[in-house]
Amino acid sequence: MRRTREAPVAVGGPSRSRGKNVLYCGLDRTRAAAFFATLGEVPGFTRSRESGGTCFTYGDVRLRFVLRHDPCEALETLHRQYFNLVVLDLRAPDAPRARVRQEVEKALCLLDRIDQEPDVELRYGFHRILVLVSGPDATDVDDLIRTLGARGVGRVLRDTAHCVHDRSCGRLPHPVAFGKVVLDEVLRTTLERHPGKSALCASGGGITGIYFEMGALKCLDDCLPPGALESLDMYFGISAGAVVTSILANGYTMDEFLAGIAGHEAGRIHPTSLSLLRLSHLDPQVLLSPARNIVRGVASAVTAAVKGRVPVSLESILLEYTDLLSAPFKAAGFEEILRNLFDRPGRSNDFRGLPRKLYVGATDQDAREHVLFGDEGFDDVPVSRAVQASISINPAFSSTKIGDRYYVDGAVTRTSNFVEAIRKGCDLVFAIDPLVPYVSKGRAGFAQNRGILYNADQDIRTVSYTRFETTRNWVLRRHPEVSLYTFLPANRLRKLMSVNPMDHRPFLPIWRGAYLSTFQRIQLLQHRLSGDLASHGMALRLDRAREVARRLEASPRAKFSDFFPDGRVEIRTSRVREETDAAAFEPLPGPALSPRETDTAA
Repeated sequence: MRRTREAPVAVGGPSRSRGKNVLYCGLDRTRAAAFFATLGEVPGFTRSRESGGTCFTYGDVRLRFVLRHDPCEALETLHRQYFNLVVLDLRAPDAPRARVRQEVEKALCLLDRIDQEPDVELRYGFHRILVLVSGPDATDVDDLIRTLGARGVGRVLRDTAHCVHDRSCGRLPHPVAFGKVVLDEVLRTTLERHPGKSALCASGGGITGIYFEMGALKCLDDCLPPGALESLDMYFGISAGAVVTSILANGYTMDEFLAGIAGHEAGRIHPTSLSLLRLSHLDPQVLLSPARNIVRGVASAVTAAVKGRVPVSLESILLEYTDLLSAPFKAAGFEEILRNLFDRPGRSNDFRGLPRKLYVGATDQDAREHVLFGDEGFDDVPVSRAVQASISINPAFSSTKIGDRYYVDGAVTRTSNFVEAIRKGCDLVFAIDPLVPYVSKGRAGFAQNRGILYNADQDIRTVSYTRFETTRNWVLRRHPEVSLYTFLPANRLRKLMSVNPMDHRPFLPIWRGAYLSTFQRIQLLQHRLSGDLASHGMALRLDRAREVARRLEASPRAKFSDFFPDGRVEIRTSRVREETDAAAFEPLPGPALSPRETDTAA
C-alpha cells in the first residue's frame, strides 16, 4: 500500500533544555562529601537527591552532579552518558605531599586516557573540563596549574579557603565562597554556549556512493524528528554527495528519493534510473575527436619520420599520444534529471533561491583549485549545472564548461567540505563518506589478483580516505566545540561498492548495508549524539530505525518495503520539521546499547 505521511507543522522555535549534567570526579570520598555539603550552603541554590546523582536548582536551572571516585569508572561513565561538564577535584590542603602527588598522577592518567580515545568522535573535549586545585605546597600547585594548561584543560580554579601555614587565619574566605565560585563557573560554562548551525557534508563515490548516502541518510532521517534532515542550516556536497545534498536542500525527502530509484510513484520524484548506458550520457564530440586526433597524430608522425626528425615506433605512439583517449560520457544527462526536479513550482535551481544554504564542491581543471559553487561569487550558476561539474570525473565523464572555465569532480581536490562548514559557524556536522577502500582480511594477494581498474579505484579511495581521516582528526582537536559525526560503509559493504562504482543495479543491497552500518554507529554514539541534538532543539528517537533494522537483518535480500516499519510504504513528503518536546534535562541515558557484531570499518 502506498501511503503518504506528513510531518506536523512546527510551532515556534526549538526549545532549549535548562537541565545540565556534570560528572564530578573526586578521588577522596570525604572531600567529595564535604564539597557537596558546601555547595548546598550557597545562597540561592537548593540541593536535592535524584536518581543517579545530586541536584542543585537555581531558578529554572538544575545542575545534576554524578559522582565517581575511581578514574576508570569515571572514564567508563563518559563512554555511556552525556555530560555538559567534567569537574575534577584535586584539592588536598591538609594531605601529605606524597599523597597529593599520587592523586595528581591518577588524575593525569585519566586525562591521558581521555585524550588517547581511539575513536576521535567519542573523545571528550578538554575545553569542558574544570579542575579544582589546592595543596600544602604552593609551588607544587603552581606546577600543576601549568601542567593542566599545557594539556589543554579548559578551566582551573584554585581554592584559597585554607591556609597551610595558619589554619586559624581570620582573613581566609569561607569555604562557601569557593563553592559559589564553582557553581558560578559551572553555570557560565554550561549555559553560555549557544548552539551554532547544523550541516550535512556528503562526499563522492560514484553511483554506488549515491546509493550508500541514500541508505545512510534514510537511517539518520528515521532517527531524527520528521523534517529535521531537510531543515539543517547548510548542505555541502561533493560529486555523489552533491546529487544527494542538492535534492535535500530543495525540500525533497529521502523517502521520495528512494522511492524514485526503486520505481515507486508515491512521492514527488518520478521513477528515475542512474544507468550510464543511455544515449543522453554519451558525448558524441568526445567520441569523434579521438579519430580526428589519431589521423592528425599519425600524419604528424609520418611527416616527422620522412624528414628524419623522429623515428616512428609503437613506443613513441603509446608514450607521446596518450591524449588521443578521452572520457566517453558527459554528465549532462544527470544535470537534466536534476534540472527537471529543481525547476518545479516551490523548488529552485538557483542557489540564491533555496530555503537552505547549499554548497557544491568542484575542481577547476586547469587551475587545480577547489571551487565552492553557492558561495559568494559562485552562486549565479544553476544548481543542476554546478552538480554536473562536481560529478565530472575522469575517465568516465568529460569536464563541464561553465563560463570560460572547465570543471571536473570536486573529489580531485577535497574529500569533504566539513572544514568549510565549521568556518561558516556550524558546530553540529554530519559527514558521510562512501569513498573508503575495501580492506582484505584474508590471505595476501587479493588486490593483486584483480584488474587494473579495481586497483586504481582502491588507490583513489585510499588516498581520499587518508586525506579525510587526517583532516578530521586535526580539525576536531583544533575545534573541540564542534560535534562531527561520520558515517562510513562497513568493510563488507565496501567490497560490493568497489566492484564497479558506476554500477546502478545493486541499490537495494547497498541501501540495506548502509542503513545497518549507520544504525550501528548511531547506537555507539547515542549518548553523545542525543546531548548534541538536544542543544539544537532535536530529540534522538531510535524506535523506528530499530524496527527497520530488525526487518533488514531478517531479510538478506531486502525489498523496498523493508525500509519502513511493518513493511508499509509511507512516503513522507513534507519538509517542515516537527517541534520536539524538550526534556527537563539533556539526555542522561543508562548504558549505551551494545551494537551487533557486524563487519565494521577497519
